[in-house]
Amino acid sequence: MWYHVCDKKARIRIAGNTCEPCLVTLRDKGYVIRVWSMQGDDQFQWDAERDGNQFSATSPQELLGLIAMWEHRGNRWHRGPNDPDPPLYDTLTRTAKVYDSEGNEVDDG
Repeated sequence: MWYHVCDKKARIRIAGNTCEPCLVTLRDKGYVIRVWSMQGDDQFQWDAERDGNQFSATSPQELLGLIAMWEHRGNRWHRGPNDPDPPLYDTLTRTAKVYDSEGNEVDDG
């Protein structure tokens, strides 16, 4: 019997269930992953290395994001002349919607 697979759109948010897929993805991409913490601190630090390139973040999800950004932009990952002006971060945060505790959009006017 043939089953029809529905086309679903992705809806993913950083949560506990995204740690493992991020780590497996990094491993499968050939990165060596290390995790460490400072004595008395319960916050883990996550490092990944491949081909002499080193990345560090406070979560596996952040680590994968940094690596994806670097793989896209390369060693010239810093803000560059082809980036938007004003910076996209500023534009997006300035126009961000605000919600109350009930999930209702708050009109700032």
